[in-house]
Amino acid sequence: MKTKLLVLAAICCFATRSLATVYMVMVANYTFTPTSFNMHLGDTVMWMWSNGTHTTTSTTIPTGATAWNSNIDASATTFTYVPAKTGTYNYQCNFHASLGMVGSFTVLAPLNVPVANEIPAFSIFPNPAQSSIHLQFNQTGTPLFISMTDINGKEVMRNEKVLQEMDVNVENIPAGVYILRAQQGDKLYSQQVVINH
Repeated sequence: MKTKLLVLAAICCFATRSLATVYMVMVANYTFTPTSFNMHLGDTVMWMWSNGTHTTTSTTIPTGATAWNSNIDASATTFTYVPAKTGTYNYQCNFHASLGMVGSFTVLAPLNVPVANEIPAFSIFPNPAQSSIHLQFNQTGTPLFISMTDINGKEVMRNEKVLQEMDVNVENIPAGVYILRAQQGDKLYSQQVVINH
C-alpha cells in the first residue's frame, strides 16, 4: 500500500521545469507498476528500482523512436526516457519477461499546441540536440520571426529578423520536446525539436 501511495504521489506532483509530467514506474517483485498508462509527447517516463535485479528494455516501439535497454538494480536505481514519437511503446525486463514482467505506455499528441498553416520551410540539425541547433531556411532575403515553445505553449526562446540561417544555443533549455515556429508575414511554419542533454 505504501508503494502504491508513493507512486500515485509521484505521478501527481513531480514535473520538470518545462511543466511536462514525469510518470514514475516502480520496479519490484517481478512487476512494473503501473503496468500501462497514457502520456503526452514531451512527458518523461522514469523507472525506479525497489528490489531485485532487472532491466527496462524496449521490445516494440513506434517507427523512428529510440530504443532503450537499461539495468534497474541497486547500482542503477533509475532510468529516464523522453519519447519523441506518438504511439505505443512496449518493454520488458530481460531477466523476467517469461514471468510476465512486461509493461507499456501510449504516447499521445501534445496538448495546447496550435497547428501551423504551412508545411515546414526550414531544416533543423542536429535533432535531437544537446547544446545547439542549426536552422537553415529555404527562402532567403525575407526576414522571419522565430520562437520555440514547450508542449504547453510556454515560450522558451524568441529571435527576430532571422535571414537565411542561424545557430541557437539550447544548453539552458530543459530536456524535452519543443515546437519551433517561424513566422514569415501571415505564414506560420513549425517543426518539432527534441532536446536531450
